[in-house]
Amino acid sequence: MYMFLPFLTAFIGLVLVWFEKRLAGLFVLAITVGILMFWFRIHANSHLNLNF
Repeated sequence: MYMFLPFLTAFIGLVLVWFEKRLAGLFVLAITVGILMFWFRIHANSHLNLNF
């Protein structure tokens, strides 16, 4: 359920970019990338046995 958040923020960011709100869209897309990086760090440490 918590992995729905990056898809939602990415969609909101793309809609903002579509309506030419570039700065707000890029900010939301940056949040999306941050969420995915945070999730991958946790996922990699707990499930793939990688250490960062």
